[in-house]
Amino acid sequence: MKLTAPTVVKDLLARYGLRPSKGLGQNFLINEHYLEQIVVAGELEPEDLVLEIGPGLGVLTRELASAVRRVIAIEKDRHLEPVLKEVLQSHPQVELVFQDALQIDYRRVVGDKRPVKVVANLPYYITTPLITRLLESEIPWAGLVFLVQAEVAQRLLAGPGSKEYGVLSVMVGWEYEVAIVTRVPPKAFYPAPKVMSTVVKLTRRRNDPLPVDREWLGQVLRAALGQRRKTLPNALTGGLSLSKERVEAALSHLGLNKGIRGENLTPEEFMWLASLLAEEVR
Repeated sequence: MKLTAPTVVKDLLARYGLRPSKGLGQNFLINEHYLEQIVVAGELEPEDLVLEIGPGLGVLTRELASAVRRVIAIEKDRHLEPVLKEVLQSHPQVELVFQDALQIDYRRVVGDKRPVKVVANLPYYITTPLITRLLESEIPWAGLVFLVQAEVAQRLLAGPGSKEYGVLSVMVGWEYEVAIVTRVPPKAFYPAPKVMSTVVKLTRRRNDPLPVDREWLGQVLRAALGQRRKTLPNALTGGLSLSKERVEAALSHLGLNKGIRGENLTPEEFMWLASLLAEEVR
């Protein structure tokens, strides 16, 4: 079944009485070139375990299943179950899990199997919270390849000082190197979205754990980057239960000027700052 042909996709959906759901952000990739780009970027090996989120009609799932030992595909839309079972009937190495990717326990799903790679055409409406959830799972993902909205890709790539630099940039930047693989036009999807998309690749750059509690780090980042025009002492004093003197002392300890803004700190500097400040609230 040629799922890169729009007429075939439309006929398949019609046969099951289905239509793409706007509420679930269903834009199915129907371009062979970009499918191949995603698979190649994954650097997949025959013995790999791949986690796919949002398989949709299974077009990417089939390509992944042809390249690796096992694929776990997480799909929220139960209406797609008969479609996926038909499309993937010759790929027994695919395990379908019908759950909400924002609620699922990833450690339970992948078990003790390591390493695990993530390759996915992410539903746009959950991209940021989903990437955050994958990071919060504390699973040392061997690599991640995402097809995301171009705007999200810019946030993932953003460095200190740029207007796109935010909480997601810091959390991802601490653990991964981010690179653009290719840009994908709306016409590569059915139905076509109104925005450009981008394939991004996240390559693990360190294996050591966060030097600070993740929940506390999130609080520090939201306070520091949610008030971009304020200096860090003012932003953190207002957003957290910290004294201005303690924040300034921590900055001085790190060799940073007390007039610096949060948007100018590197991910590493944020980690050490949050670690120092955690001692203040214990």
